[in-house]
Amino acid sequence: MKLNTNNTKRFISFSGGVESTTMCILFGKGAKAIWCDTGAEHEEMYARIDFVEAKLKELHGDDFEIIRLKPKVKAKGNWVDNLFDAVLTWRFMPSPDKRYCTGKFKIEPIDNFLSQQGECELMIGLNADEKSREGNWGLQSNVKYSYPLQEQLLSRADCEDILKVYNLHPNFPAYMLRGGCSMCFYKSEKEYKALWYLNRKEFEKIIEFEKNYQANRKRTYAIMTSGKTLTQLSDECKQEMFQDDILEAYKEYKKEGKSCGAFCRR
Repeated sequence: MKLNTNNTKRFISFSGGVESTTMCILFGKGAKAIWCDTGAEHEEMYARIDFVEAKLKELHGDDFEIIRLKPKVKAKGNWVDNLFDAVLTWRFMPSPDKRYCTGKFKIEPIDNFLSQQGECELMIGLNADEKSREGNWGLQSNVKYSYPLQEQLLSRADCEDILKVYNLHPNFPAYMLRGGCSMCFYKSEKEYKALWYLNRKEFEKIIEFEKNYQANRKRTYAIMTSGKTLTQLSDECKQEMFQDDILEAYKEYKKEGKSCGAFCRR
């Protein structure tokens, strides 16, 4: 497949995952990818953004850029630029019904940026398998929204094959099965347990966040939908036998996951 070489004002909705990276390979020359940093991303995601940009600059002859946006959200009279501070200020965690994490910290910053770009195009990474899905972005009147992977009939499997050719497959660890923020409420107990085994430093950071959120609450709050706190999960992990075997199992553990839309891969 030939790479797109049109020199038009184009942007790519970039998440760091399979489809958006594929778009950067095929349509990134002369384009700029947009990634919004919630301030609550996994360490691997920050490294991933830098790695992809360097590889794509090399591929496209330096004619490629990832624009890193930071949200600016007003929380109780103060401006915050990360999801951790917003949650602790509002004392209100995102939930399946109130997903302001995506709305306030992904969609709105990108919409605000695009609204200032004049007539432009935003390429959305929905693949040919996802024709029934709708994205979760705002519709700006100055923006043309396109779906190049669907137009090229590229499935998820096709995207994976392209990434392997260019050595750009994400290959995230088990606790990032579908991307998402480090303290995402959608993470399963198995994912948080994998975080304990594979990245203890980051797990301890999320435990402290959960404890700070719990402060002054009458009822116990747990990030995990199972109702188990991360402290309880940590205690269980410490008591597990055959930890070396479990650690090796998590290193190899892979699972196909679905995403919520263009700006949040859940």
